[in-house]
Amino acid sequence: MSIVCSAALLASNAAMATITDLRVSVDKNPIMIDEALQLIISAEGEITSRQIDLSALENDFRLSNTSISQSTRSINFNTTKTTTWVTQLFPKEIGTFTIPAFEMDGQKSKVFDIIVTPVGNGQGATARDFYVTANVDMATVYLQQQIKYTTKLLMAKDIQRGSLQAPELENAIIKQMGEDKEYEDFQNGVRYRVIERTYAIIPQASGSFTISGTVFNGEAVTDSRQSFGFISRTKPINRVSPTIDLTVLPIPDNYQQHWLPSEFVQLDEEWQQDPTRIVLGQPITRTITLTAAGLVEEQLPEIAGIYPPDFKTYPDQASTATIDKGSVLFAQKIQSEAIIPNRVGTFVLGEVVVPWFNVVTKKTEYAKLPARSIEVLPPSRDTVSNIEPISAMNQKPPITAIDQLPASSQLATNNTADEFSFDWLHVSLFVLWLVTLGIFGFVLVANKRNDDTQQINSSDSMVSEAELWNRLQKTIASHNVKETDKTLTQWLEELTEKPIQSINQYFLAMNATECVAQYNNMMQSAYGSAEATWRYEELISALTSFRQQIIQRKQQMHDEFSLYPKT
Repeated sequence: MSIVCSAALLASNAAMATITDLRVSVDKNPIMIDEALQLIISAEGEITSRQIDLSALENDFRLSNTSISQSTRSINFNTTKTTTWVTQLFPKEIGTFTIPAFEMDGQKSKVFDIIVTPVGNGQGATARDFYVTANVDMATVYLQQQIKYTTKLLMAKDIQRGSLQAPELENAIIKQMGEDKEYEDFQNGVRYRVIERTYAIIPQASGSFTISGTVFNGEAVTDSRQSFGFISRTKPINRVSPTIDLTVLPIPDNYQQHWLPSEFVQLDEEWQQDPTRIVLGQPITRTITLTAAGLVEEQLPEIAGIYPPDFKTYPDQASTATIDKGSVLFAQKIQSEAIIPNRVGTFVLGEVVVPWFNVVTKKTEYAKLPARSIEVLPPSRDTVSNIEPISAMNQKPPITAIDQLPASSQLATNNTADEFSFDWLHVSLFVLWLVTLGIFGFVLVANKRNDDTQQINSSDSMVSEAELWNRLQKTIASHNVKETDKTLTQWLEELTEKPIQSINQYFLAMNATECVAQYNNMMQSAYGSAEATWRYEELISALTSFRQQIIQRKQQMHDEFSLYPKT
């Protein structure tokens, strides 16, 4: 097979260039399919561009980076400058290929052929000291399904230095998995030192593709006894693993969900405390973790809990990671949410579902967190139920069975039964008198408090609201979010003379959008993302404007009412 084409070396100003000679050569010919040859292009004279166009070779060879060097030689005051380009070429197929002529400033190189032979049929086939192998666990996969690519470098001789490049595949994510494995193996009676490396390849486009092999570049120690001091002679070694054909299937036509091809997908959750009984107004943190095998973190969908309207949620920024577990990548997304219930009662948290495509069964499956019922308790419920009254603790009788006491003790108990009943009657009457006295005193105090409250309200209706407003400003300035939320509710109830069930809902109903934004910023800083910030001056400013509007509205209503004469 031959290539009928010509390639030109690019020059920015050809008219000024004075090229006297142009030569093209290779370091070896023929070569085996897994070897590389060095393409050397030399130009003598002045050049105006160091760029070179090798696109004519890309159909038959895999090109690596091109290096460039310049040298100057002077003989009898005659100076000659030489520019050399060196490019490593790996053949893509077995056969005969033509290196075309290159032209620069009227100088033209010669055309010649390169012979590429199969492994084992070329020169030195009996002494394969270095070679690279590669294989995949699957040659046909679905779009974005992980492929396990394993490559091995086999060395029968020592190397001074070397590097192993990753395979190449267009439109694919390629990640090395784990550390290299090193061991010894026998092949055809030869002991080899083996370095094994594994890659995860995740194709991002469907169709038919070719995985270009891994490339080994190194320097091998020669058998020559000549050396300079302690430095041994070396020779360059270049090897490439065979290419592998790959078929990538598209997403099935009947699949309508977020595309998540995997062998294993799981949802887990963790609660800060018992989620079945939570307290009104107190935040509780829920963490949901999505784990999927054979994927990278960028492929995972968004996850979030489903909550009733009476719950306020502050999601944290999700954290993602791709974890290497030997031969399989695991993608993981962790989403934390602060949940604050705004109403007492029994509620149901919705089911969390993540659909995924099982690449083994070729069916759609679902990772789920089941729906759960929770009870929202009043703020004082837990405290009252967990604390036992001191009087009740002191009055507990000792737990002792009567039939275990001696006979004399039983007799004494029977003899004092009447006396005990008589004393108990007096004690009961005394306690009843104390309770009656306490109720009477409580009624007097309550009536006095109502009278005082009515007097204060009749003289100046803004006194208690003003005190709460001052307290609220100090609490906001101290950045105490929990206390601010509590004081804000008390102040709003005093200002509006209405019970406030949800601060957010009330501000929304009153069209106080700036208050909603600043309030949410504050709550987000405490229960949402750790990076969220809020400025207390902006919240105070928004509340000040809202307060003035409410006071002005009350004053207008008062003035309108005073226009009408009392009857």
